[in-house]
Amino acid sequence: MKIALLKKILIFLTIATMLFTLNSCTGVPELDTGTVTVTVEENYVMGKISLTKNYYIYMDDIFMGMIINFEPLTLENIPIGLHTFKASTYSLAADSMNLSSNKYSPGDDKIVIEILPDNCYGSTSSYVYVGVNYVTIPVFCGGAIL
Repeated sequence: MKIALLKKILIFLTIATMLFTLNSCTGVPELDTGTVTVTVEENYVMGKISLTKNYYIYMDDIFMGMIINFEPLTLENIPIGLHTFKASTYSLAADSMNLSSNKYSPGDDKIVIEILPDNCYGSTSSYVYVGVNYVTIPVFCGGAIL
């Protein structure tokens, strides 16, 4: 009788140990993020070239960081999938001008010329995969004449 009870306890402990061991194994976690290196490629509408640009980078309309002096921005732990990347800036170039001293007044034939700052903007959509990804945002720069 003691041997039968001992066998039942031993079987119970063996099954409990096996269940505990099998349930505690989680396996290798799946990687569901990637790393993205973002750069910009400038295209000038009016032929202006500025020396210093700081770009504000957005992913899916969320600010992610800045590209300063054209240094690439690296974003880590980005979920895999299709994302929209945007870059925008205001030029720090000294050649942006505002000729508003020629104010228009009724009956006056003067034309007011105003050149907006050298704004740059661009966007692109890119699929992010597991691992390292590279995204180049084409931006278009050039002031508009009013």
